[in-house]
Amino acid sequence: MGDARAVTEPYLQILREVPPAGPGVCRICHTGTDGPFELCATCRITTQGLHRHTEHVVPVSLCVRDGDGAQLHAIVTRRRDPPGSLRRVPFLAATLARFHQAHAACLTRLAGGPFTMVTTLPGTSLDRPVEVFAPMPRVVDLVGDLRRLHRPVLLPGSAAAAENLARRRPDERAFQVMGRVDGARVLLVDDLFVSGAHVQSAASALHLAGARSVVALVIARLVFPRANGNTARIWERASAERFSFDRCCCSGAPTVDRATDFG
Repeated sequence: MGDARAVTEPYLQILREVPPAGPGVCRICHTGTDGPFELCATCRITTQGLHRHTEHVVPVSLCVRDGDGAQLHAIVTRRRDPPGSLRRVPFLAATLARFHQAHAACLTRLAGGPFTMVTTLPGTSLDRPVEVFAPMPRVVDLVGDLRRLHRPVLLPGSAAAAENLARRRPDERAFQVMGRVDGARVLLVDDLFVSGAHVQSAASALHLAGARSVVALVIARLVFPRANGNTARIWERASAERFSFDRCCCSGAPTVDRATDFG
């Protein structure tokens, strides 16, 4: 067993606060809107044309691809750990465990009741085979509170649909659901949220298979500060504050951050 606090505490500087939804902050993905809208332009695109998307995306941290604050993105997206570096899977598991323990009640409220299933997103890249040892199932299986509900029910769908996802267009055919999930309250866990096309397409596929509710919990939400003024202000504010696991992006209210075991 590992101590999630001990693993994550030395690396708080690579994490960034996620703002609660509100004026100028998208109510789904928590990045900046580019006008007088509740949704950002990307979420307006990635929630259209689907059977049913999720309104609830909860990122642990913001991140960027370049410059100061890009360390989290580099860890999440790397394929293997360089010698002597922070190990990706244990770090992501500790981050997920610590956040989930602090905010389980809030996540449960968003789902409308206790979760009955936890699942992860499979890879849909067209330029390589499906990764048999994708990191997120291993990450989830290291988090005791999630492991007992973990069911890897999502599989990649059609190549044409995967091509749509590559273009950041939602397509629920990009995922197949193994069996029915009637009445399930699903916690959908992923490592990186960019446009939301993958998450929303998977959420819709789960709803089509009978899920009652889907809440997406993502470790890193990639933002582009140059996208618009609100996003730039969000990133500047997030970078100026010390990250804390005891603040909730759903309500903005503090929680009690207790020691959490994982492994």
